[in-house]
Amino acid sequence: MRALFLLAALSLAGCVPPSLAPVHNAESIGSGETIVVGRVELVPPLRKGEQRLTAIGTGSYENLMLLLTGERDRPLPADPKIADYADRIEAPLGGHFFVRTRSASFYILGGIVFLDSAMNRARFPGGLRVALKEGDRAVYIGTLRYHRNEFFDITDVQVVDEYTAANAEYAKRFGNGVPLSKALMALPKARPGTGKRVVLAPN
Repeated sequence: MRALFLLAALSLAGCVPPSLAPVHNAESIGSGETIVVGRVELVPPLRKGEQRLTAIGTGSYENLMLLLTGERDRPLPADPKIADYADRIEAPLGGHFFVRTRSASFYILGGIVFLDSAMNRARFPGGLRVALKEGDRAVYIGTLRYHRNEFFDITDVQVVDEYTAANAEYAKRFGNGVPLSKALMALPKARPGTGKRVVLAPN
């Protein structure tokens, strides 16, 4: 069965492991939980026609990157299993995400953008460490910027500090009761198979 169709069908049936939940109220964050704020950007952005999501239930994946996460860094299989989608971050491309998670470090294992309702998808490298600790209430982790060509070959990966803009949107959404701290994602060393070296971008 086609990967996206399967994911959408299972989602409708309530069988897909849950994503990290979006946050709507900062005061709802409990003990041992942290709001994670970040952004994913493609350079250049998706062009009209690069996504053709027409199957029932697939429209919610438009202009969205699924960031697959894990407690430990590990390579993702070529065809991730349904279990690999547990605790994913559903990141709108070009917009900030605000999700809740345990107050413990985790890794972004990689990203997936579905291009059509069949098996075609763009894969993005991971291995980035998100450093959280007990007592963190809200943490900004940066903008993950993927540079790519028209074939979705990744030519560069950057973590960009756009804290001022993120904090302004955070304060507009949640107020100033829970301040937003900053701990940027840590880039990995180049992995075999990626063919690219990741670099840290200046502010």
